[in-house]
Amino acid sequence: MTCTWVICGAGSGVGKTHVAQELCKVLPDAVYAKSGCGQKDPAKPQNFFSTEEELTSFIQACRGQHRHIVVESNALARRAMGDIIIFVGGTAGRTDFRTDTASLQSKAHLSIIPGGSTAEWERVLREKLPSIEPRDGVRKVLQEHALYLNSLAAARPDSVPHRPGASRDGVDESIGTSGLREVDPIRIAIDSHRAVQDHCVVVVEELVTLMVDQVGSFAIMCTPCDVKALAIGFAFTEGMIESIGDVAGYCHRPNDRVVAMRVDDPQRVVTQRNLIVTSSCGLCGSRNIDSLLSGHSACGDSLRVPCSLLPAVVDEMRSRQVLFERTGGTHAAAIFDGHGKLVAFGEDIGRHNALDKAIGERVICDMPLAGHGVVLSGRVSLELVAKAVRAGLEVILAVSAPSSLAIQAADRWNITLCGFVRGQRATVYTHPKRIEGVASET
Repeated sequence: MTCTWVICGAGSGVGKTHVAQELCKVLPDAVYAKSGCGQKDPAKPQNFFSTEEELTSFIQACRGQHRHIVVESNALARRAMGDIIIFVGGTAGRTDFRTDTASLQSKAHLSIIPGGSTAEWERVLREKLPSIEPRDGVRKVLQEHALYLNSLAAARPDSVPHRPGASRDGVDESIGTSGLREVDPIRIAIDSHRAVQDHCVVVVEELVTLMVDQVGSFAIMCTPCDVKALAIGFAFTEGMIESIGDVAGYCHRPNDRVVAMRVDDPQRVVTQRNLIVTSSCGLCGSRNIDSLLSGHSACGDSLRVPCSLLPAVVDEMRSRQVLFERTGGTHAAAIFDGHGKLVAFGEDIGRHNALDKAIGERVICDMPLAGHGVVLSGRVSLELVAKAVRAGLEVILAVSAPSSLAIQAADRWNITLCGFVRGQRATVYTHPKRIEGVASET
């Protein structure tokens, strides 16, 4: 028996196509189809029909050949043609552009709308899907999209992402999500005045919007790889979560450049950031510095690192900098244990993003952070020390220099801060007790 799913909704930008495609992934032997009056987008799935008659003929031909037919069509929904009709709602003034939304919703068996009830979902799914596995998959698709719509509705108008599938400046999405982009600059030789084309790759910098339900939206300039680790790490270092168990829901839309997240206790979260976090300075827009410096307890004192391990840890981090090797344009952060073993790694155009990614990797795996150290590829700012103390990292090794505030914070929070860890030298600014095997001058 074939089950026909009809996805309808309130205009462009609500994610009807996304829901339909995700359903096709979790429903066994499913086929997708869509009707519309516009031109077929080559980047979208096949089976696009310009008339309702063509779409209906396609559905009839598929009956008996596929177990599920997932159709994106407001026209079929208006005629109540579908075994399961799903209405996807929008946000007034932003994505809700249709005049017949109430009529469409009245035809639906279940609705995904900002702030809407999910009470009818289980009854409909149990009635239509006797098998537990696809039912759980469908429920997850609906829950993730509801989280996305809730976050979108709560965001400021100027932070709403571009519509799904919309292109920006001709950017290839597949290149962007890898963190690299191909370019064709001109390389000049100053002495000879000669110029040649020099095909190369550069690191991607783009805005990813993190929307935390009932907390706020955070527009982060970053390199769009390891985005889940970045989002979880950012939420952890900002104090929104204490562990991965505090994440009640997570949804990543690479094409929209949006991460939606729900935390268990949003009322507990206190943050004063609700703006763009640039790739150069993660502290922008944060609470004032005096408040930041007094906002953490001192780190523990369990880690000891042999002096001889310092250059080895830096070299190991550098060996993992794949994006830097190809572009020369990224920073890295790696978390290490007392034996100098790297247990997490992050790379990004932003120094603080790289650290969030490394921390997020540990949080996602529910592995301990306290009692470890971190090695950084660049200079050390106050923001990076604040993130380290939040994670309980006791030692910071950096290839470059620390700022005065970074030294002040590390001293106050009982962190061993080492800069200029290069080759066979290192400068220890605070709490040298954790670096073992150092011979004192007599």
